Amino acid sequence: MTWPVHQVRLEPTARFLLPRCSCGWIGTARLTMTDAREEARDHALLFAGSDVIDLAGLDPAEPGQAD
Repeated sequence: MTWPVHQVRLEPTARFLLPRCSCGWIGTARLTMTDAREEARDHALLFAGSDVIDLAGLDPAEPGQAD
């Protein structure tokens, strides 16, 4: 069975960032980019299985990690 690719993006809403996925999932609004990115990445990893994960416009690496 092939699962859809999860394309996660962060939408600015007032002072918050709202993680939203192409599958219809909407995460909790977060104040910081780091928290919103982490929640979006966790969702994509949990539900995408071995499929390619597309974090649209997001750096999938943790902040502070060397390339």
